[in-house]
Amino acid sequence: MTPDQILAFVLALTSSPPAESAFPVIAAGGADSRYPVTSAPCPRPLAPFEIEGQTVACGSVSVFEDHAKPDGRRIPLTFMIFKSRSLAPAPDAVVHLHGGPGVGIVERVALTSTLFEGLRARRDLVAFDQRGVDTSAGGETRCLATLADHAGDLVQGLADAAKPGGEGARLPLDVTRACLDELAASGADLSKINTEQNARDVQAVMRALGYPVFNVYGISYGTKLGLEVMRTAPDGVRAVVLDSVAPPHIPTYDTLALPHAESIEAIFTLCNADAACAAAYPNLKERFWALFSRLSETPIATSAGKIDGNVLFMLLANRNAHKLKLQGLTGYIPRLVAELEQGVTTTFDAITQDKLPPRQTPETVLTGLSGLDANSLALAQTALRLAQQGQIQEEALKTVLERLEADRAAVAAGAGLVDAFEAALLAGAKALPSPQARLAFASDYLRLRTQTPTREALSGLIVRHFAGETQRQLDALAGLMTPQNLADTFARISADNRQLDYLLVEGFQTQMFVCQEDMDINSPAGAAAVSARLQAEYLWPPEATKILEDFVNGFYASCELFPKHLRPGFHEPVTADIPTLVFAGLLDTQTAASWGPETARHLPRGQAIVLPETGHGALAFSQCARDLGVAFIENPTVALDTSCVAGLTPSFALPEAKPDAKPAAQPASAASEVAQ
Repeated sequence: MTPDQILAFVLALTSSPPAESAFPVIAAGGADSRYPVTSAPCPRPLAPFEIEGQTVACGSVSVFEDHAKPDGRRIPLTFMIFKSRSLAPAPDAVVHLHGGPGVGIVERVALTSTLFEGLRARRDLVAFDQRGVDTSAGGETRCLATLADHAGDLVQGLADAAKPGGEGARLPLDVTRACLDELAASGADLSKINTEQNARDVQAVMRALGYPVFNVYGISYGTKLGLEVMRTAPDGVRAVVLDSVAPPHIPTYDTLALPHAESIEAIFTLCNADAACAAAYPNLKERFWALFSRLSETPIATSAGKIDGNVLFMLLANRNAHKLKLQGLTGYIPRLVAELEQGVTTTFDAITQDKLPPRQTPETVLTGLSGLDANSLALAQTALRLAQQGQIQEEALKTVLERLEADRAAVAAGAGLVDAFEAALLAGAKALPSPQARLAFASDYLRLRTQTPTREALSGLIVRHFAGETQRQLDALAGLMTPQNLADTFARISADNRQLDYLLVEGFQTQMFVCQEDMDINSPAGAAAVSARLQAEYLWPPEATKILEDFVNGFYASCELFPKHLRPGFHEPVTADIPTLVFAGLLDTQTAASWGPETARHLPRGQAIVLPETGHGALAFSQCARDLGVAFIENPTVALDTSCVAGLTPSFALPEAKPDAKPAAQPASAASEVAQ
């Protein structure tokens, strides 16, 4: 930002709100009387340089639980709007459809702002939590009593998942059963939590917010929802981007292992297409899987731990995680395989020590400079150092402005008293005399979410679990609370238990969609057939397919508990005549790269782009993907210049002439393994 922009931002943040709302449609209660709009504070933290009420606004839209029955029950959907950076924005906003199902977006307000910044140059951006999910999960899909009753089991599940070798936290069958029973007793209609109703929600939200013509950008499950919008509720849809597509006609859960298989297979395909790589590493596919099996039986012992088949597999899978910044690692995999075959860990060590793939820094740039005279070299060094200092200062500026925005929001909400009560409550809970007493408090604390935020409810909690000075201190703080303080305190219960909440809420809400509407094309037999295909076609050994097959079968066991609400035609390919861009990433381990072209071939105006060195959610991995998305939305009927895609193709590291690392020691015996 320029100094003038920074000054304007600070003045706007610290001054009184403008008399006229920057979001007049929200201020007026919505643009469509069928779907009333209510404003609400945005979750914190906001992204740097966002100002609530000026650049971003949040709230809820009231929609029909069943869009075929407008006189029936209603449910609220939480949303956020990011204003375009343009003073003359295009009228057709972009609505982002998040993934999952069962993972919301509104509480990720800062991440959303960052990822979609390019689209805001010309258009407003809208995002909302889908029905039954996260902040849009009201009493109809939140098993609050179940969470409180099973807090101990769920905490233990999180602890087990965090252990080395843990397979991830799973939702026990008895918890799923209890959650279904709780919702049935509440009168909730789970049959209306489905992709078709979601698609009609998209129309409702966009019309309520004043965008009768709009564009869609869906990621993961959001692509399935985007396709359903194109089929079921296409009115006003101008253009669609489907990023990391999960089409409804693919049995996604039977084929859960296929994205992993294609991601690994892409390494062999790219190497074979590179003459130098093919010559240096012949038969790479067979060698990789032979190495996997050998490491599974006899791991390589190193000072940093064992290298077994699972470690090798996860190293490749983690290229899909953009936060780990392992893009660029593909080019080193063939050399890694060749070295590990010999027990050499040079490349593996460099990866685990974050030396590979190489990061672009002033130091690495300076090391590569050549052919410059002394004056030119000095000027280049000075320019790079100044750039480095400028980056440090920019990060510091962002941190200061984020803190300023957060402090202003906290003061406005009167958070000081809430913080003091929460700190005292936590200290008192930690001082309880036994694990049983602490668990009883935790369960009681979680049950507050089912109650109206009142001083009496807090006092009841305090009296039941504390005595003496702790009780008097907590009572005094509770007595000072305003109604807003009480509401904030009760809201903290969810915020403080986010990880525990996600285990129940995210797991159950995913099942809620999938188990009700997808089990006619997914089954244990289908998953077993996919495993057989991977072993025959992709050379996967049985120990590799078994891990994912066990996970899928556990998921299907939970699905047996759910009623089925299958819809004729839902699993037919979508053939809507709407301009559509489909992104697929060769590193994606959640949605197979082949599903992108497969989806596009059914769409009369669809085009697919497969991006190398790109994982799940293409726009998070490269400027190339972000620019292509922006260019398509701007002119969806014009052919895209896709030349930037070729620049993402990895180059392969050839064998080192003289490896500078000694072969790693092999375990001598089972006894030495135990001793370690």
